[in-house]
Amino acid sequence: MEQTDVSSIDRLILDETFEMDMKEIRSLGYHTVDIMVDYLNNIRHRPIFPSKTYQEMIQLISEPLPYDAKDPHEILEDCHQKINANSLQIGHPRLLGWMLTSGTPISAFADAIASLLNQNVSVSGCTAATTVELLVINWIKQIIDYDPEAAGILVSGGSLANLTALTVARNNEADVDISSQGMNQKRNNMIIYVSEEVHFCILKAVMILGIGTQNIRWLRTDKHHCLDIHDLQTKIKEDLALGKHPFCVVATAGTVNTGAIDPLDAIADICQEYNLWFHVDAAYGGFAALSKTFKPYLKGIERADSIVLDPHKWLFISYEAGCVLVKNKTLLKKTFTMDAPYIHLKKNDSEKDEEVNFSDYGIQLSRQFRALKIWMSLKQYGIQRYQHMIEQNIHLAHYLSALIYESNDFQQAAPIGLSTICFQYFPADLLQDYKKKNESEKEKINEYINKLNQVIIERMHYDKRALLSSTILGEQFVIRACIMNYRTTKQDIKNILDITRELGRTADKKLRNITS
Repeated sequence: MEQTDVSSIDRLILDETFEMDMKEIRSLGYHTVDIMVDYLNNIRHRPIFPSKTYQEMIQLISEPLPYDAKDPHEILEDCHQKINANSLQIGHPRLLGWMLTSGTPISAFADAIASLLNQNVSVSGCTAATTVELLVINWIKQIIDYDPEAAGILVSGGSLANLTALTVARNNEADVDISSQGMNQKRNNMIIYVSEEVHFCILKAVMILGIGTQNIRWLRTDKHHCLDIHDLQTKIKEDLALGKHPFCVVATAGTVNTGAIDPLDAIADICQEYNLWFHVDAAYGGFAALSKTFKPYLKGIERADSIVLDPHKWLFISYEAGCVLVKNKTLLKKTFTMDAPYIHLKKNDSEKDEEVNFSDYGIQLSRQFRALKIWMSLKQYGIQRYQHMIEQNIHLAHYLSALIYESNDFQQAAPIGLSTICFQYFPADLLQDYKKKNESEKEKINEYINKLNQVIIERMHYDKRALLSSTILGEQFVIRACIMNYRTTKQDIKNILDITRELGRTADKKLRNITS
């Protein structure tokens, strides 16, 4: 590059800045809070599902790349009218379709503060943010009675958390140095064991890690949709006999379909017997440990080599907030530690030894200050109130189950798991006659009930008063409700069932050409 003198460069430097006047920032903040309060104040009364189609939203949002500056207050109003008004109302008390929850208001404010501080929680110098994350990790370990010496890191959610944990498992359990030699030096196939109910992000991780989906051993589930430990033992023995390399068992504490918790203690025993890595995906159910009533169902989780939990589920934290814990800190650091002279402040040797760099604990180097919103929410509500809210969600699932049991036109399709319940709308006349039918006739009725419930879910999306999801259990198409919302009440549960019944009756009349 050609050398230039100071005066020629000086002429090119303009007195431009992105700084804003402090009064204008305060005014913008008040405007933002007004929008937030309006949103929260009306969330119960809004249609749950956006009214505009994908193409309509593209048309509404599309505009040329901005060239000139614009008043930020106008931009806020634009956001309020176009984006807020057309977003899925995740905090709505009758949105029970997925494992989505409304973030606590304080977690939204924490996100704003974290964005303002703009800490990269991986590098030297971000000491305050690092110590808050370490504290939050310690709190989470205490909640599930995990090893105090375990290490952990906050990530975006369950997908990245599971990928992180399984990377450690793969590298530790391989018979070669994966970091330097790669998977192509493996002498035999590494086998991972998962149940039929495992979350699909585990499959993604297996593909990304080069293990390959053909090396997944799918395990049967029992009548409660939990991993069958006898099938696990059988398949491990078969693979060993074939010269394969069993290395990891993935258990789930709160499956997506039914909320089932695998027999963690029994799985831990098998992993110990065969020297396998024991991983628990507790993204959904892990924080049920806050409840004295339901914590015993998680017995054995403390024996896991690695655990995944999602604070943005049952801690009611705004997205994104996932967590991965690994019992052996040395293995975690060995997997991810890289160094470069440009990412550390110069410190003496003792400070370097004490310092935690979260880039050594995971995949990311650029990391946002996720811990702040968890720290603030846990401090605001306290463990006791979290315990009560989680138990209330679970009790509401049992309340829905009781309403279904007392009805003559609904059938529960699976045992309640945590706060998840699966059921079908089953017209009373068909339900009454069902037991009298032969197997061939029952099969035809089941096919019709599957179709009817599929129509109900489709119509519910357009109806917008409630939103449930669906899944397949065996050969049944079922409606699924996952209660994970601090706004949901008993009346909401009643209303949801009434809405489902109303939509079901309308669909049934049309499908069977019934005239009233």
